[in-house]
Amino acid sequence: MKILKRRHPHPEIPLVSTADVSFLLLIFFLSTTIFATQRGISLELPGVGELPLVVQLSKTARVVVAADQSVTLDDVAVPMETLSNAIRMKLREKPDLLLVLTIEPAAPYAALVKALDQVKLAGARQVSIQTGGAS
Repeated sequence: MKILKRRHPHPEIPLVSTADVSFLLLIFFLSTTIFATQRGISLELPGVGELPLVVQLSKTARVVVAADQSVTLDDVAVPMETLSNAIRMKLREKPDLLLVLTIEPAAPYAALVKALDQVKLAGARQVSIQTGGAS
């Protein structure tokens, strides 16, 4: 009599349900991911051929950021940390004050950002940014 060998089934992982689960996980993560966009500094640039605005010198305050990150407000040295307080005091005297922020070309970009942050903290609404030395 011939004895037949029993075939033992090979253990398998059902791949159909694995594909379904991975697809559902993919959909879940795509739908719940937050795409963060970093906003830069918003500036209103003058248009081509636009005439420069003439402002009285008495209605302006000049902030100069030097290459060594030192700051002056109307030719008076001011620490960067207290710049917002000094600007705020000037704004109390003249609410329509135009702040001219001058950055020397050799000054690091971080100094410009710090100065703009201080100006924003002070609540200045009229700001003009220019590059170059204190002229």
